[in-house]
Parts: sequence; structure tokens; C-alpha cells
Amino acid sequence: MPATQRVLLVDDEVLMLSALRRTLRREPYEIEVASNGARALERLDLDPPFNLVISDYKMPGMTGLELLTRVRSSSGETRRILLSGWVSELSDVEIAAAGLHATLSKPWDDAELKLTIREALGLGT
Repeated sequence: MPATQRVLLVDDEVLMLSALRRTLRREPYEIEVASNGARALERLDLDPPFNLVISDYKMPGMTGLELLTRVRSSSGETRRILLSGWVSELSDVEIAAAGLHATLSKPWDDAELKLTIREALGLGT
């Protein structure tokens, strides 16, 4: 496990990305952002690899679920969390196909988000 955990945040709403960055600013992660699925896939091709991708669900061009399913196929060791106001619309089959560590609802609870990230990264509590 690398000393610094790399986390990619994906959301088409700039305010959401800013809020997530603010929430995680004191956490020991290297945070990067992408404004859509295509940009996220470009970022994922760079080294060193990301340990975790957190994506919104509803985005133009590619849903977060499609993105996270592709991440699973290309980089199975990268953990995946879906963060969305639409979690109730997802089927168990879709969630299983993406191999998600967790699904969290917007608006998120800061403590729950931080705990879920630590668990996904295997850092304990």
C-alpha cells in the first residue's frame, strides 16, 4: 500500500467537487478531481494509480455507474464508491456489476463519508 492514498472525485457539479474537497482537506489523501466520466478515465490512465474513485451517478455522457463498472474492468484493485441523490433508483444487479465498496446518498454525512473512505482503503477507523 502506498504511503499516500490517491482518491479521484468525479462529479459534473463544480460546487459538489468543492464541497467534497473541503470535507476531505484534512484527511491524509492526495485528492484529484474530474468533471465527467471521460476525464476520469483519462486521469485513471496516469501513474501512480488511484486507490479509490468516488463518483456521482447522474452525469452527462456517462453515468457514474458506467464509469465505476469500467474502472472495475480496467483496474480491479481500485476501490469504488458511488455518491448520489439517486441511489434508490439503482438495481442490485447494476451495483453488483460495478463491484462497489459502498453507495452513499447526497447530501452526505461528513463522518459517514470519511469512515466509508477509510474502510474502502483498508485504513480502519
